[in-house]
Amino acid sequence: MNIILKYFILITAFASLTLVSCKEKEKPAADTTVAADKGTYFSIKKFSLDEWETHAGEPITFQKTIVENGKTTDSSFVNAEHLDWVAVLKIFTETDISDRSFLGKYSFTQFEDSLDNTHNFLYLANDKELFTQKLLITMDINTMQLRGVFIETFKKTFWNETHQKLFYAPVAIIQMQEYENPLIGSKKEKITKYEVVR
Repeated sequence: MNIILKYFILITAFASLTLVSCKEKEKPAADTTVAADKGTYFSIKKFSLDEWETHAGEPITFQKTIVENGKTTDSSFVNAEHLDWVAVLKIFTETDISDRSFLGKYSFTQFEDSLDNTHNFLYLANDKELFTQKLLITMDINTMQLRGVFIETFKKTFWNETHQKLFYAPVAIIQMQEYENPLIGSKKEKITKYEVVR
């Protein structure tokens, strides 16, 4: 299977995930802003697709590390072409808050951090029952280039509580931390990290 066909299949799969998760099809905005002044919040789905289209085909190698309950269970190198992008993107796109139904359910602030020269956009959930609890977008204060996206989620059922911390830095790091606190049994922690090899 040639590389073009693989990228076509991946983009098709990503588009399917995006469409299936939408309740109704809306005309996409010309651009997805981080502020709510255009009627939606920042779109992780659109951002993920933009990043994919920007970097698809680049010869990138990641060092993959998985740590479960404090023990390293995987430490290997993986080429971007062979990474399971559908699974990785699904974790991030499930946190999307750009649907208009989320308007008013998050507090939005923006601020500058002179210590690390960043301009930050912060969304905090007004309800502890919302899946996405925190979304922080960090940009370079001078160039307004994205430096990182940090997301926290929380899901509670009768049997389990799950907390995630997700981080993405363009062409640098993809990190997913998941903590489970079951009603019965031991707590579980899993950290999956993909770090670009320079």
